[in-house]
Amino acid sequence: MRTIRPSQLKPELKANALAGISSMIWGAPGEGKSEIVYEVAQEMNAKLFEVRANLFDPVDVRGGLKVVEQKDGTYRTRYGVPEDYPDSNYQGTVIIFIDELSTAPKATQNSFLQLLTTGKIGTYQAPPNTIFIAAGNRATDRAAVHEMPTPVKNRFSHFTLEANIDDWVAWAVNADIDPSIVSFLRYRPQLLSDVDATQNAFPTPRAWDYVSRKLPFMSDEFYGVSSLVGDGAAGEYIAFKQIYQDVPDIDAIIDKPTTTKVPSGTSVLYAVCGALTSRVDATNFDSIMKYTKRMPPEYQVIVVRDSLAKDRNLMTTDTFTKWTQENAEVLL
Repeated sequence: MRTIRPSQLKPELKANALAGISSMIWGAPGEGKSEIVYEVAQEMNAKLFEVRANLFDPVDVRGGLKVVEQKDGTYRTRYGVPEDYPDSNYQGTVIIFIDELSTAPKATQNSFLQLLTTGKIGTYQAPPNTIFIAAGNRATDRAAVHEMPTPVKNRFSHFTLEANIDDWVAWAVNADIDPSIVSFLRYRPQLLSDVDATQNAFPTPRAWDYVSRKLPFMSDEFYGVSSLVGDGAAGEYIAFKQIYQDVPDIDAIIDKPTTTKVPSGTSVLYAVCGALTSRVDATNFDSIMKYTKRMPPEYQVIVVRDSLAKDRNLMTTDTFTKWTQENAEVLL
């Protein structure tokens, strides 16, 4: 199945939501499937309810049984509504996010059929403005998945998510990811996601997020990084980080953009791009662009694109307009 990048997936999920169609997101571990659903919920002002399908037995999908005494003194069993479901009377937009669906047993997957089709299961009725989105790993990811039954497949619009370096950088520059990691992955985009099920640690967008969080607290950088992304990626990143530390002083670039030296090495240029976009804002964009224009065109594109990902308002500046006119042949 053709893959889709994160920036393309979000509009598709919203279109399905408006059309009343349930969505299923397939992808490798750590690709950001759950995060995208949460972002869609926020952008649609929807209240999100997360259901971890792999923790449910088939009967749990309907709810737990309880014995209720009747007025005539007899007893009947009734199903209680699972606490993971929204109140039926809720009037706002709701997303029921069924995560880890493919790692749930087939019987559990089948138990969602009525809910996905009609919004009902037993006596429970989902609120009128309910959107169903599910996510899970594929068999090729060696993630202990169960084959999805055909009737369940047919309830969904299916998407296979693939990590994309441009989309990840657009997220990373606003998520306080360490600039050295952003620069490194611009330099080695193949290592953004390189899942190896034979290893315990391997690069994924989630793993690099963990590396960024852990960096300030590491006592041994190699072991700290390799424990999250594996030995090979860790070795390359640490070697790059040493180059990154030799990047021209960013304050000097901003203060003297026309005279500060522009390095020539590929890896150092990528490091400069990451350092510049980590600092860019409305007050220094002009200076940064004066320096950027002295770099080779392909690196200019990186700085401009990543700067706009950080602050879209920079697109309205005269500096950006002038750059686009001078580089009309370059596609951002």
